Amino acid sequence: MSKVILKSNLQNLAFKKESAYITRAVAYTTIDSEAFLDRVKDNSGIDKGTVYAVADAIAKEFRNFIANGHTVSVPGIGHFRFVVNAKAAATAEEAGAGKVYRRKVVYTPVKALKTILKNTALVSNVIEGEDGGEEEPEP
Repeated sequence: MSKVILKSNLQNLAFKKESAYITRAVAYTTIDSEAFLDRVKDNSGIDKGTVYAVADAIAKEFRNFIANGHTVSVPGIGHFRFVVNAKAAATAEEAGAGKVYRRKVVYTPVKALKTILKNTALVSNVIEGEDGGEEEPEP
């Protein structure tokens, strides 16, 4: 079974003008492209050159479709779509591209991945207190 370690930190909440403990998943490490593609190569039986060429082609097409407003579905992974955040406008004439302040890609995982995440064990490991010191959580 998969498991993820959680860490809780005391943080100031500006909107409430008080502090509260915020819990986040601990990132163990970042898997770089080369390590990831080497694992793909090892698990697929396809030679390294072919795996890298396919990954480059997928990345190129992915960028192209996203940048042109398409939703991209990646089998077994999920859907990616281009979205914007924009400030509200009082009139239709004021609305539009000039009000956009953020562009991003939104990811929605496939159902199988959502199920895996739902079944992943969450382990509370460390609580960081007011003094910045770490203490083990109570059982």
